[in-house]
Amino acid sequence: MTPSQTDLLTRLNAAPRDAARAMIAPLAERSEWVADAAVDQRPFTSDGDVAAALIEVILAAPAARRVAMFRCHPELAGREAVAGRMTEESQGEQGRLGLMSLDAGTHRHLTQLNAAYEARFGYPCIIALHRVPDLDTLLQSFETRLTADPVEEHVTTLAEIASVIRARAARAFTSTPIPLTTP
Repeated sequence: MTPSQTDLLTRLNAAPRDAARAMIAPLAERSEWVADAAVDQRPFTSDGDVAAALIEVILAAPAARRVAMFRCHPELAGREAVAGRMTEESQGEQGRLGLMSLDAGTHRHLTQLNAAYEARFGYPCIIALHRVPDLDTLLQSFETRLTADPVEEHVTTLAEIASVIRARAARAFTSTPIPLTTP
């Protein structure tokens, strides 16, 4: 662990509860209840510990609460992106793939995929964009997930959220910049 990592984790561990909760809340998209429960698991020894605490809270939640959390996520290049109402983290993740500046045909296709997914599952399609190398791969993955069984998709969505949280925690609590994409 680098000195800067130690400093960030030391600050998190020493911060008053509300301040510590605010430090980790952005890691779980618009779901402060997750940070509220996880913050009491301090002290954390690594970004992985922070992520694991958040993920454990989500996995322990009732299915209905998890689905409500899924609904807090923005659509891919959807209404919130167009209106500029996404979190800073989501803007960066979607921006890396050019989702903020799609051509009209691709935007229309993604809008159709968003609508079909929402109609089928009742929440937006959540994909850990840091693992997606390009727009074509994203569209292909999205189309494949539309064919999933609802229970299977719920599990996949949880895995995608866990991956996002791990990546966000690594970026937040490491001293070296971690890109939005992994090799």
